[in-house]
Amino acid sequence: MSLVTGRLKQLWRTTRRRIVAQTYDPMVPITVSLFASNWQRVVLVMVLFACIPALAKTKRKDVVIMKNGDHISGEVKKLENGVLYIDTDYFSGSMGVDWLQVESVESTGGYQVTFHDGERESGSINKVTAEEAPGKDFTVSEQGRAVRVDSRNVVNIESQKQSFWRQLTGAIDFGIDFTSGNSQTAFNASASANYLSTRWMGGTNFTSSFSGQSGAATTNLLEIQGLGGIFLSHNSFLMGIGDFLHSSQQNLQLRSTVGAGYGRYIVRNNHNTLSWVAGTVFTHENFDPITGQSPTQNAEALLGMQYQLFHFDRYSLQSQLLVYPGLSDAGRVRSTTKTTFSVKLVNNFHTDFSFWDNFDSRPPFNSKGNELGVSNSLGWTF
Repeated sequence: MSLVTGRLKQLWRTTRRRIVAQTYDPMVPITVSLFASNWQRVVLVMVLFACIPALAKTKRKDVVIMKNGDHISGEVKKLENGVLYIDTDYFSGSMGVDWLQVESVESTGGYQVTFHDGERESGSINKVTAEEAPGKDFTVSEQGRAVRVDSRNVVNIESQKQSFWRQLTGAIDFGIDFTSGNSQTAFNASASANYLSTRWMGGTNFTSSFSGQSGAATTNLLEIQGLGGIFLSHNSFLMGIGDFLHSSQQNLQLRSTVGAGYGRYIVRNNHNTLSWVAGTVFTHENFDPITGQSPTQNAEALLGMQYQLFHFDRYSLQSQLLVYPGLSDAGRVRSTTKTTFSVKLVNNFHTDFSFWDNFDSRPPFNSKGNELGVSNSLGWTF
């Protein structure tokens, strides 16, 4: 900062001398003198504005020491899927390191921390060596209160952002296939956004699929799903769900599903999560006019499972199954399932391989009971 200030003072003295010299030199037109003065002022203003971002925000100098003795200086961003991410001045993007290989962490930032038993805390974090504090080498501190646990029981760390929008995480994916022999085109796209705090969670995802062939009918699917939950004690939560589906193959103009349930995590660690949910939903369905079927309204039970597998910042597997046994329409069973295998590429890019299926044991007349698909896409995570 002293170098910048000294440079500005030197530039101003030089500018002032030139202005005075040009003002008393009868051989120099007054317009040239004014132009030189204005030009120097513009330079000064540009230099000042260039300095403002550097002065307004500087990266924290958190210190991470690995078990092999490596020291990493930067800003600790998050712990996700067993990988601790650090922003440094000498690495493009975030550097990821194995959490189990971290010896100690010193950070003054604010974080939201989730433990394997479902407990959540917020505050600054600190990790010492296991020899210094056996079984309690990780600390979350806030306003004089400290919570100490074994670092192996920490499954997620998220930086506390200053606004709701900066706290969002998610992904955007696109995929397209074309076959010249029969002029068949298939396009798929999806997007998701999630918000997590110490008390509640929320998320939404959008899925679309389109396929068409020259001289043949086209098919399309659009689905929007929203989830919201309130964390209870330990690994249990209350959840609300909303799902809106359009499917041309099932002659379904719109199926609206809204409901709520109770859920619980069975397994939660840095490599796996497994949870279940049970509840009830209300469904309203509008069908394509060609079916001749009137709109229906039904009450259904909700049974669901979700599994996630992570492997050190290289790949992940996520699978979800939701089953809706009929209550008011006894004997009818619906289900939706989606499984995605994701491989990490450079920076925040990834490629996904997905399988999805929508099943209805009592579809409209002359409509398919199953609509399933397989897709590959390229995506970006934020």
